[in-house]
Amino acid sequence: YQYTSLESNIELTLRNMGQSRRRLLLLSLLIAAFLPSQSLSLVTTGRSAPAAPEIRVAVLPADLAAIQDCRRSAYAGKPVNLPAAKSFCNADQIQKEGYVCIIARDKKNAGGIVLGTADLNTKTNVVNNVYVREEARKRGIAKLMMDAVEDAMIAEKGSSATLKLTVMSKNVPAVSLYRKMGFVAPGVYGGLDALSSVTPLNFLMEMEKKLS
Repeated sequence: YQYTSLESNIELTLRNMGQSRRRLLLLSLLIAAFLPSQSLSLVTTGRSAPAAPEIRVAVLPADLAAIQDCRRSAYAGKPVNLPAAKSFCNADQIQKEGYVCIIARDKKNAGGIVLGTADLNTKTNVVNNVYVREEARKRGIAKLMMDAVEDAMIAEKGSSATLKLTVMSKNVPAVSLYRKMGFVAPGVYGGLDALSSVTPLNFLMEMEKKLS
């Protein structure tokens, strides 16, 4: 009964459609039959996949305003009162000696907004402020920036260096990414990581990766 009803509805819908719309529907179904399921939404909606961003080392002061604009999006509609938040938004640390900032820049327009940033302290081998605008997430941008961070680290210290970072244990997307990239929580932080997975506690834990 269910299938008969469905077929009747389809037949009625096709009968009520204009000839040009029927042709478009049949063409879409034909294309969908030969395309992977991931591509179907792009065909039916007429949207193209976002272009891959440009990943590079920031040039200061030329890129500073765009970096600040990106970071301020983390506090959109919210007051920025805490010193740490102000420092993040102003990108204070990358204006100091010993820091490298990796940016992901949109290539759609001439200027290109900064979609994400990651800071590397080449003296302490610590990466922090890994941030991607909300509207640009789930596109692999954080992974691309972290790959560039590793390249910058190797260029600065060689392939035997150990890259370090800190992350909140309940920041599941970030922790998952770092694990996939080979980062581990050493010593006591490994225990905190395991404890966080079975309790509501949220710890600031260290992770590291030997680049050799």
